[in-house]
Formats: sequence, structure tokens, C-alpha cells
Amino acid sequence: MSSEYIYVHLDGVTNSVLSKGLILTNYTKIIKKVPKNILLLNASEDIGDFDAHTGFRIIRGVENVRAYFDNHLQTLTGGSIKWIDFESVELLRQLTPVEISELLYIAHAYTHLHSPFYYKLQNNYIYLSLPDNFRKIYFRYLEQFYVLLSDNLTALLEAKFNEKKKLFRKAITIKSIPTELVKELVPYLREGVIFSFKQMQHEDTICKIPIFLVEDRLRDVNKTFSKNELIGTICYDSRDESWSLKEEETLQPLLK
Repeated sequence: MSSEYIYVHLDGVTNSVLSKGLILTNYTKIIKKVPKNILLLNASEDIGDFDAHTGFRIIRGVENVRAYFDNHLQTLTGGSIKWIDFESVELLRQLTPVEISELLYIAHAYTHLHSPFYYKLQNNYIYLSLPDNFRKIYFRYLEQFYVLLSDNLTALLEAKFNEKKKLFRKAITIKSIPTELVKELVPYLREGVIFSFKQMQHEDTICKIPIFLVEDRLRDVNKTFSKNELIGTICYDSRDESWSLKEEETLQPLLK
């Protein structure tokens, strides 16, 4: 059974994305270059190697990191994992006690004190699992997030189509939503929104995915939303495999 929604709240200042329902199934498409090493901010003793300088466990080597990602990144409920990538073990061991305490703070408070991208670590990501299957990811390059959201919206729509297909019929393939259209969603994403597949509508060949304003009311993500909370709609036309965005005029001033 596929998910009923995707929640996204983008902070464009810190390049962080709070989400629920996003899956890194095709993480090699998003993370084109698997990190050389990762620092585990809350790992158990049976994972990775203990680093005496930082007090954290680390996983070294691209193949070992890839194996860890394969086991932990590709589900909606990936457990409580928190990691930050780093380039060099030598530079890792130059972290000061203050910098190490900042990493501890990130792991416990789910937010950063200063820049989330460290000169000594040369990190491109910080990945944080939160309670109730929420996730917060910092991306040095937001383009990677746009690809991630495109993949997830496309895959979820495709899953919904195929849930209803008749037995023995060929699976339906959905053309990917263009990342340029995803970028048009940024004003919505900064507010905190739900893409609701539960309230999705069909009109002839057009499938309409409503976008509802949630902001930071995280307890509301599972509810059924009213029309007053609608701020836009993503439309997919299976006739010509085209995607489009329809904005609600009444809420346009909010998104400027």
C-alpha cells in the first residue's frame, strides 16, 4: 500500500527540508556521488567503527557507506538514523570540542547552531530521523532535493494508478514531473504543504493532486483537508503525459 500524502516544509535559508512520506528509493540518482565517509550521530555499537576523538561511530569507504544506505534510506520507516557525511578522517579529528558539541546538539535538537555545512567536514548533507517518521535533511545543493521530490511525486502517482489497474493488465508508467515545475512549487514548500493523494481527483484524462497549506502544524498531516486550505493543484494529463500547476488566486498574496 503506497503512502497517502507527502508533507514538505522547505527552509531556503539553511537548505533544510522537513518531510514525511519522502523516500530515498533511488538515492543514487539523488546522491550522485556516494560520500566517502559518514559520521553516525546516534548509532548502536554494532554499526561502524568507534572514533575516539569525536565519540561518534563512523563508516569509512564508499562501498561501506553504500551498504549502509541500502539498508537504511529506502523505506518510509527507516528507523532512527542520523548521519553527516565527511571528506577526510584527518580533518574530522581536527574538530574542536565546541564543534563536536554542535554535532551533538544537531542530533538531539534537530536543528543547527551555526552553519550546517562545516569547513572541516566538507559535508554535503545532514540526515536526521525525527519521531513519527518525519525526516529532516540538509542539502548543500537544493537541486538534489528537487529531483527527490520529482521522483517521489511521480512514483506515488504511478503507484496509485497501478493499485486500481485490472489484473493482468500492463503496469502504467508515469512520465516524470519536470524539475523545472518542481521549482515553481518552492513558494508553496516554504510555507509547509501536503500533497494529498488521498484527496486526489480524476477528470477524464486529467489527474489532480491537491496541495494544502499545513505550515508547521505537524499533527494535521493525516487529516482530511477543506477547500479553504487548498493553495494549488498539480495536474497530470495522461493523454499527452504533461504536468502543470494550477494556483489558487485567493492565496497568491500569501506566497509572494
